[in-house]
Amino acid sequence: MPKHEHHVAMLADIPDAGMRAVTVDGTDILLLRHEDMIVAIGATCPHAGGPLAEGARHGDRIICPWHKASFCIPTGALADPPAVDPLPRYAVRVVGERVLLTLPSQPQRWPQMASDARCFVIVGAGAAGALAAQTLRQEGFGGRIVMMDDKNKVPYDRTVLSKSFLSGSGGGEKSPLQSESFYLQHQIERRAATVTELDARDRRIACADGSSLRYDTALLATGGVPRRPSLPGGDLGNVFVLRSRADADALLAQAERSEHAAVLGAGFIGLEVAASLRERGLQVTVVGRENAPLEKRLGATVGNAFAALHRRQKVAFRLGCTVAALEGGPDVRGVRLGNGDFIAADLVVMGFGVTPATGFIRGVTLNDDGGVPVDAHLRAADGLYAAGDIASFPLRGDGAAIRVEHWRVAEQQGRIAAMNMLGRSVRYDAVPVFWTIQYMRTLDYIGHATSWDEIVVHGDLEEGKFLAYYVKDGVVAAAAGMDRDKDTAALIALMSLRPDWTATALGNDPVGVLAGVA
Repeated sequence: MPKHEHHVAMLADIPDAGMRAVTVDGTDILLLRHEDMIVAIGATCPHAGGPLAEGARHGDRIICPWHKASFCIPTGALADPPAVDPLPRYAVRVVGERVLLTLPSQPQRWPQMASDARCFVIVGAGAAGALAAQTLRQEGFGGRIVMMDDKNKVPYDRTVLSKSFLSGSGGGEKSPLQSESFYLQHQIERRAATVTELDARDRRIACADGSSLRYDTALLATGGVPRRPSLPGGDLGNVFVLRSRADADALLAQAERSEHAAVLGAGFIGLEVAASLRERGLQVTVVGRENAPLEKRLGATVGNAFAALHRRQKVAFRLGCTVAALEGGPDVRGVRLGNGDFIAADLVVMGFGVTPATGFIRGVTLNDDGGVPVDAHLRAADGLYAAGDIASFPLRGDGAAIRVEHWRVAEQQGRIAAMNMLGRSVRYDAVPVFWTIQYMRTLDYIGHATSWDEIVVHGDLEEGKFLAYYVKDGVVAAAAGMDRDKDTAALIALMSLRPDWTATALGNDPVGVLAGVA
């Protein structure tokens, strides 16, 4: 055998359409049968280290069980975020019945950049903007790329701020998404600039410092601004929102010297913050207008399961309540509810969602909520695209227009927008997916449902291990699964294949259903 070639398995060890994880010289590798080949790729997801052998396989894709990144089996190429890097791929040959593998991995090569005089501008440096810039270079664009952002920080994983960063649990997500040297190496300009106007007709961008820039094609990826309702006492000290790393740093600094926290808002961010602060030992009260946490998105049945999870950790809830005022001075001392009750708190977090950061856009008619209408190719106007939290796009490419604030969706849309900026014709028709982690329990949500006729539950809500199907007109519009990682990975593949699944057809074994349609 060549010097670095290793005997890693027998052919019989890898069943048809199967996979086998092995370790070679300390390197974790996944062996798969694909058509008439044996393929060897990295065994762990580069996003957070998820074990791919525990994920779902469908066609030429493998889906990570943890955060649902997917990869192309023959090449290891990234197919869907939240990962931003491909999997390493290893040379394999079969001699008789022996599978032989060569280390190190084969290098992933980007196409050579062709000379191009065009200037592409990306306004925003979050999930969508970062993936768009990276994709433009990966697809061979050789023109100028300018990323404009008022913070001018290397794009990082914002999803960890309310989870592992705030709790101190040290999650394994890759952050920043790419290094400073990555942007230098690939000649992606990162400019600190507050954009005051983008004129879609003139293709011109004006900045607060008086500078301006003309573009050939631009992407709007500015995300959202946290809502701060005009509450009496809202300007007191130790009242926070959480959107950026700077917000998280300030909140964490106060959390380390606080005892009582009030979280206003019982949505995903509110509950993630509540869990993280509780894990830090603070006493936490969550105040929400709805009668159950997450009721608007998940329904009361599943929402109450989250309430039970938090109550087991000694979090208090005041639900069906409004906030009249924050009281104290100069720092907050508590929350006065609409019914007159008072909640003592020396730290308050407002979790009221975000407003699209789009007030600077000219030449495009915005939606009433500030969202940017786009078509299935994420095009907002000639030479202008939008992606991420601000984009109002047709669900699955031809459905009703929706706007969602999901990290994975923003990354997907950044990739698709970049391809269309290059003149491709790629539709964004993916099934929306997001996840939440609270007390190390993960819930995945696949699809989109604003209303439903019934919720069909498989499993134990009280135990916190279940699948829930949101059924509208007899069809599963969305599904939620807690601690059912492989099943939710399978549901992504199934719901991507077709939109008309019934709850009965999906049942309690989506992995088995997927195997039957492979």
